[in-house]
Amino acid sequence: MIAVMSAEYDPESEAEAAMKRAAASEGADRQRLIQLALAWHQLARERRGNDAK
Repeated sequence: MIAVMSAEYDPESEAEAAMKRAAASEGADRQRLIQLALAWHQLARERRGNDAK
């Protein structure tokens, strides 16, 4: 069972912020932030999919 995230977080904005931080980073930090942005992006896609139902 997956719990619904609080409406406080906007996954699309979080993904964008993580990508901006990744662009300003180097090495392992950059890779970690890119992975974080991809996770936020996936959450945004799932949220849009659930809203369509």
